[in-house]
Amino acid sequence: MTTAASRIFCASRDRSASATRCQRNLVRTAAPRSAAAAGSARPGRPLRLAFGERHGWITPLAALPLVPAFAILVCVPLALRAVGPGDSTGRLLIATYPIAAAAAILAIVLPSGIPAAAIALIWLAFTVLAALHGLTRVFGSSGRIEELCIAVGFMYLAVGGGWLVLWRSGLPVMDFGEHVPLLTAIHFHYAGFASPILVGFVGREVRAAGSRFWPLYVGAASLVIVGPALVALGIAGVRQIEAPAAAILASGTAVVALIAVATVLTRVRGMVARGLLAVSSAAAIVAMTLATLYAVGNPLEISAIGLEDMVRWHGSFNALGYVFCGLLGWNVRRM
Repeated sequence: MTTAASRIFCASRDRSASATRCQRNLVRTAAPRSAAAAGSARPGRPLRLAFGERHGWITPLAALPLVPAFAILVCVPLALRAVGPGDSTGRLLIATYPIAAAAAILAIVLPSGIPAAAIALIWLAFTVLAALHGLTRVFGSSGRIEELCIAVGFMYLAVGGGWLVLWRSGLPVMDFGEHVPLLTAIHFHYAGFASPILVGFVGREVRAAGSRFWPLYVGAASLVIVGPALVALGIAGVRQIEAPAAAILASGTAVVALIAVATVLTRVRGMVARGLLAVSSAAAIVAMTLATLYAVGNPLEISAIGLEDMVRWHGSFNALGYVFCGLLGWNVRRM
């Protein structure tokens, strides 16, 4: 597994049952294996990865700490470059990013505890600055929903920064298992931050094209804006909205991806940029379909998608295909 799942599916599951399953998986992952056992591992199951000081066979769930690192080191700077500084807070964001990113990675590498959480506070301060930048964009958006999407993305990043600190602290959060703060941090760095920005870029093109899909875009973009907040309410304990919130966010993202295929790709010049955005749109549709199936089916125990498969496939399509290729494509478009 190269990346991990968006927090979409984490908010939609039954917390007590799934937390137990996740913890069992992590325990099995941490247990040392003999050479014979390692040699008999089935292809396509555990991946040979090294993280920190441990070397061995680990599952996608155990590889999850790599995912926020990818968001911090790759996706955030791509988003900053694609959006541009905008104002003084945006320029300050770009200037302070290297220090904040280095602190975040150090906090991830260190064992969880107070020292790691204290270092992660530097990243939290950066994300709070990003939220302030997003707030200034709200006031300058003139009510245009595509600009609101970009602004909200910056504001949601602060939520991801807060959950990153909680994760690195190792402190128990409500009645959740220890993996939940990590998955929530991942969610708000990808679905909360990067996805609304990508949706905003699509909206700019749809508006400029005068596309007949504009009303549909407005509705779908509205779902992307409110979706992460609804998911957060589910996390806070409003369990009745967990599955609907995940479905709302996933459907809004998938519809925007379809609109991008129908409208935006024809306006993008250059094979590289067009190809990257096409991959991003296709990956978003696949990832959001998996998220919806998991969100709706898992509470009813009828889902055909297991948690590890969800992390592996939804996470890879979402983070690498949708977010990374999308941000890279819009950066190439700006050249």
